[in-house]
Amino acid sequence: MKEQIPLLNISTERPKEEELPEVLLQQEIREGFEKTYGSADTWYVSAILGEELTSEQIARMLLTEKAEFPQLVTAVLERTCNLRCPHCLYQDEHSSASISRSSHLDEVIINAVKQLGAPVESENPEIAYSPQFMSGGRILRPNHLKLFAQLRSIRPDVALGVIDNGTFTKLLKNWPEGFMFDWMDISIDGPEAIHNKQRGADEAFSDALFGLKQARSVVRGRKDGVGVTSLFTLTNINSSYVLETADMLLDSSTGVPLIDKFLMTTLSPTNDVNTEMRISVDDFGRAWEQIKIISEKYNGDGRDRFSFNIYRTDDMEKLAAVVGEKEMIRAFSSEGGLGVERNFLHAVVDGVPISYQPLAIWTPEEFLIEADGAYRTAYEGKFTLDELRSGISKDGQEDTRPYTIEQLTAQSDIRAAYEHGVDHYWAKFGKDRLQEDRNIWSRIRDKAA
Repeated sequence: MKEQIPLLNISTERPKEEELPEVLLQQEIREGFEKTYGSADTWYVSAILGEELTSEQIARMLLTEKAEFPQLVTAVLERTCNLRCPHCLYQDEHSSASISRSSHLDEVIINAVKQLGAPVESENPEIAYSPQFMSGGRILRPNHLKLFAQLRSIRPDVALGVIDNGTFTKLLKNWPEGFMFDWMDISIDGPEAIHNKQRGADEAFSDALFGLKQARSVVRGRKDGVGVTSLFTLTNINSSYVLETADMLLDSSTGVPLIDKFLMTTLSPTNDVNTEMRISVDDFGRAWEQIKIISEKYNGDGRDRFSFNIYRTDDMEKLAAVVGEKEMIRAFSSEGGLGVERNFLHAVVDGVPISYQPLAIWTPEEFLIEADGAYRTAYEGKFTLDELRSGISKDGQEDTRPYTIEQLTAQSDIRAAYEHGVDHYWAKFGKDRLQEDRNIWSRIRDKAA
């Protein structure tokens, strides 16, 4: 399917660090450019096949990303939280409510959601794509519910979802009449003792479990049947408890299971504490045997109740060490049935379906709005809002400015902002991350030879 990329003016007034040939070349080749492949196709040629890309090929990959305008707006509605989870991307900080008010965050979000495209209905999953708005953190406040209700009235075709730790139940008395989410995710990271250890709080598991039991009262469920989900973040603390957790959440022997779908991903180390929690090859191997059982038990025969998503290529290298590098190369090939959807790759590794979204081509995944109304990049949460707004980390060692793409207003053209974001992200992060991906997949290929 060919997709004509909308023509927008590309500013020639770019910061010097963004004056890369692949960015400037887009002005020459943009008119008449047609999207014929996903951005992950070009990434695949470079990273997994190991071919060198020309500046024009990279320019076309970036134009492809620009045509893959995200249908997901994610907003960090609050920067404080009732928990201090050691594995969390975010740090301990004060409420961002006053900054959000002064930045007119609600108006910024409404403006962005209004500009999302209409749902695309198709039997082909590579074409079907529904607009969504998600609260990405960290806890819900009563005013957030008012925003959700307002979004529902403005764009009833946009699916509304939230990531929560179960404490939304404290707001049930303030719930807008008749409002229901399309989906809600409440993470469970293991049985009670393990979940509490990973979350750093004795009440974390009981809050999450109570929230799951109440979730269906405020979630109407989506067309694909996925209404209540639970994300399991794999660490060296819980790698032995994957199957036990899945069974606890998906068991239907006594009635409706707690969740509709069990999601799993690996930890993204961003600080000294959670870096110590990342998995080793042995941890991955221990978890993988359970993951194979979960996939066989809860997927197939028309069921799709388990999903494993990987973003970090170094975790792909660990997986390759577990299943064997030859199996990894086979799985990520046409022979293995590899599928590409926008900036995602879908493979079946050792019998388990895997969705892999390389961080080098992150931008089509989501349009990320921070609590101060700024459009920011992935992993902005490793810094406090004060650090992001000041441009320097609190220890004075790291420049935080690359994590901010631009400040948004209630009148911002989010497609134009997104196109700027594609070039910005490539210059600040994507270019280096692609080289890291190439290095890792080169090692995998060498071991498979």
